[in-house]
Formats: sequence, C-alpha cells, structure tokens
Amino acid sequence: MKKGILLSTLLFYTFFNTHAQSKFDRAFNEVLQVVNNATGSLQSVTTQTIEVNSIAKARFSNGHTRQVVPIHLPRGTQRWWYRITVMDVSSNYSYSNNETFYYDLANRVPTDNMYRPTNSGIDFFLLQTSGDATTFCQTGNNNFTYIDGYYRPQSNSFIGEGLVPYPDNLWIGIRNDNKVDGLRVIVEVVAWGHFY
Repeated sequence: MKKGILLSTLLFYTFFNTHAQSKFDRAFNEVLQVVNNATGSLQSVTTQTIEVNSIAKARFSNGHTRQVVPIHLPRGTQRWWYRITVMDVSSNYSYSNNETFYYDLANRVPTDNMYRPTNSGIDFFLLQTSGDATTFCQTGNNNFTYIDGYYRPQSNSFIGEGLVPYPDNLWIGIRNDNKVDGLRVIVEVVAWGHFY
C-alpha cells in the first residue's frame, strides 16, 4: 500500500515537472521562432531585481509585499516578452551576461530549462495606469485593475508575451502572498521590432 502511494506520488511529481518544463520550452521556442523568422531587431528593455516581503514581515516591519516595474517599450516595438525568475529573498543570484533573456534570444540560444531555485510563487499582473500601479503597491489594497488576461496567480519562474498593441503606460506588478517567505524576483523584458 505504501509503495503504491509513493509510486503514485512520484509519477504525479514527474508528470507535473515535465509538463511545467515542456510548457516553458514551448513558450521559449515560440519566441525563438519569431526572432529567427522575421526581419527586425531585438532590444533589451529592462532587467530589474526586486524584493517582495512575506506578509508577516510586511505587517511587523513596515515592508512591502508588492512591487512594480515600469515598462518603457521603444517606438517601433511589434512584439515583446518577459522572463520572471523567482528566488528566495536571501539569494544574491544574478544571471551571467551570457545567460540573460536578451542574450539567449539575440544569440538564438535554445534553452532546455528555466532556473527555478525555489518552489514559492508570486502573483503576476500587468497594469496600465499610474493610479493602478500606485494602488497595487499598497499592501492589502485590492482596488486596482489589471489588463485582462495578464494575471498569473502563484506562479514560479516563467516567460510570457506582452500585450500588442500595447498602451503607452505599462507596469509589471509582482505580489508575494506567502506568509513567511520573502522573495527576490528578476524581471527581464525584451522587445522586437523596427525601432526608430
């Protein structure tokens, strides 16, 4: 009986990790296909590392469980992508120059995995107005609006494609709903298009 439960758990875990990994690989390969098959160029828009406190630390130390990263896409952007990497707050990791999202895309480097040093997840939002970005940053305040289709609850490291056509004002919102674990998050944004 115990062996059956252990085997079932192991098979589920293997399927879940393989499914999550293959989903990332498909998304990254779709981005590479666009970059390989179209005229235009890539531009690194931003790379920022932010910290989001746990709920307990935010409550007792006046910290913040939410942060926003402004996205300023260059004129001529036709498509854009983001890579979110979630780590423990004590990590001081940063990507080497030849591991960044921009480098991988610019050099058509296929990847076979996503760096996931923690099992914790963040809530991801794409925000469109400065009022929503300000309200979002207020811990506990849920009176903000995000762009429909751009909310990912409790997500670990991932990539995604941004909204096109895109509004002039954009922010990526990161929220940590973990009660005890603070998190560091690397946010990378890369644009493709004919820039002027």
